[in-house]
Amino acid sequence: MAPSLKLTYFEARGRAEPARLALCIGGVDFEDVRVNGEQFEKLKTSLPFGQLPVLEVDGEVITQSIAQQIYVGKLTGLYPQDPLAALRVDECQMLVVDLTDLIVPSLIEQDADKKAAMRKTLAEETLPKWFGMIEARLQSRGWSHAAGNELTVADLALYNFMMWIKRGVLDGIPSTIVDACPKLSAVVEAVDSHPKVKEWNAKH
Repeated sequence: MAPSLKLTYFEARGRAEPARLALCIGGVDFEDVRVNGEQFEKLKTSLPFGQLPVLEVDGEVITQSIAQQIYVGKLTGLYPQDPLAALRVDECQMLVVDLTDLIVPSLIEQDADKKAAMRKTLAEETLPKWFGMIEARLQSRGWSHAAGNELTVADLALYNFMMWIKRGVLDGIPSTIVDACPKLSAVVEAVDSHPKVKEWNAKH
């Protein structure tokens, strides 16, 4: 019997979106709960670590977005059984965490001049360097997807991060910065053009 799933996060893509996309692609029913800041403050003390997202599986609350992505990947066939293949997927998922952590300081910086300087460094140095390394890794492996030749939650995690950049919502970071990496762009496009992803994006 399929588990009862409830995924709670903010009204944003953020750290919950790869799991949402995996469940959508896999056709697994889940309750998609979205809260605002005020609701989160009321909910916060009841959460195991005071953080979102949380995934409730038959009533049991599970934290940590990467753990959630692995679990829903297994439910939906988007996470490999082979240990080495799984390791490659996890490598990519954790790489996305590192990439996100590069940007977070500029999100919380309150001084406008400091924020602008941080974004300039990200746009001109940090992100091109990292994207170039990812591009070289993808090129050397010759796969059609991020961690092999099949769609996995690794692709969804990488897609979610890269679309954050490509949507142009981060002031000072050009939306075209990914365009210099054709292989990386192809991985992103493969997810973006997936019929169920297109359907999901249209609704949200």
